[in-house]
Amino acid sequence: MEAYDKLAPLYAQVKQRLSARITAGALREGDFLPPEPDLCAEMGVSRITVRRAVKELCDEGLLVRQQGRGTIVARKKLQQTLVSLSGFSEAFEGEHRVVHEILEIVEEARTPEALAALKTPSATRIDRLILLDERPLTLESLYLDPALPGDVVAQVGRGAPLFATLRSEGAPQPASAERVMNVGFPTTTQRQHLAINSTQPVYLVDKTLFAADGHPLAFSRLVTPTHLITFSIRT
Repeated sequence: MEAYDKLAPLYAQVKQRLSARITAGALREGDFLPPEPDLCAEMGVSRITVRRAVKELCDEGLLVRQQGRGTIVARKKLQQTLVSLSGFSEAFEGEHRVVHEILEIVEEARTPEALAALKTPSATRIDRLILLDERPLTLESLYLDPALPGDVVAQVGRGAPLFATLRSEGAPQPASAERVMNVGFPTTTQRQHLAINSTQPVYLVDKTLFAADGHPLAFSRLVTPTHLITFSIRT
């Protein structure tokens, strides 16, 4: 028997009942909600009531609307510390399977912000979709100086994680990072790759990695849906 406040407004009762099902595991991560008419009939409420309850659960990050598909139960949010150097592979390896799906490689990219960050006249841009347990997590445009030693650029272009590749190739190691973070809404291409809709907010992060001597090693532009991760600051 679902516990909910029968004196609360109807939309709040629906919200409590759906939230209880998620907490109890009756609705699991990635499960679709039943169709709207079914929920209305089961709970004896109008479509307006169901829609308000679902919207509030979406706003709170428990549910996610997918354009043209329906509403699903969101994944449990990941936690990452903003002051850490690590990328997603290093942060979540051992607990999750991380895959870098290469979308495009541009040999002489000339994005002004990237070139200014790397202090180089051109860079190799590697566009990749980072998948966590086979689901999209982040869309990244990674800019690397072609002068990096060894086979770093080629290996990362084949899907290898950056940090591990820098180590294996004897390249300078990241010693510090600078991030600039904003929140916005995804473009059409970003929505398609990340399987989200146009109203889903995303973190927009520019990240520059530096070696111990202050020389920039890499510049990234990352797009991550806000319902998938929580960033914390450690001081």
